[in-house]
Amino acid sequence: MNAIRRWHRLLPAAALFALAACGQGTDSGGAGDGSGIATADEDTVYQGSITVLQDPARDGAGLCAVVAESYPPQCEGLPVTGWDWDAVPHEEANGVRWGVYIVTGTFDGKAFTLTEEALSIEEVDMADYPHLQYTEPEFGDPAEDLSAAELEAIADELADRFPALVFGGYADEEHGAAVVDTLLVSPELEAYAAEHYPEDTVVFSAGLKPIGQQG
Repeated sequence: MNAIRRWHRLLPAAALFALAACGQGTDSGGAGDGSGIATADEDTVYQGSITVLQDPARDGAGLCAVVAESYPPQCEGLPVTGWDWDAVPHEEANGVRWGVYIVTGTFDGKAFTLTEEALSIEEVDMADYPHLQYTEPEFGDPAEDLSAAELEAIADELADRFPALVFGGYADEEHGAAVVDTLLVSPELEAYAAEHYPEDTVVFSAGLKPIGQQG
């Protein structure tokens, strides 16, 4: 029961809740320069439904892009600044605390900082958050015809360069694009893809959506 059996991609909030917090998100760590930092526009506010988890090995809670199907769950999470377990309902086992929440905040390249109180998925009606419902990626008209191997290489490279944000991807041969699963799309990540790959050959599927600017 404690063994990791498999990993899941990011799912909509309802699916996360149904999996008892076995949701989706990202590995902690770096950026395009290999420094472990993914720079970002700190004014952009992101929102999404996601598993938040803290285990005894961590000083704080983290957003889980990918969660191990184990009990208690396990994940490598992007640090969350301003998290208070006493302020939210959560589960706890063997020193691990977790739950599925709607989180709202900014990303500074190192951590996600809450700008609003987190809301337990049990306490909200997701119909009130239509912008957070899962939608299929929107494809364009790729500027070049790339092979499946080339598209997979793009997804792999982005995961290597932005491990704090990108946690998976695959080649969509029908649309000629690499679909890249990401916690959120930072300005740096978006700019890197636009600069290094043919137009419309990269499509992001993000768990946290931009909803506005701070201030």
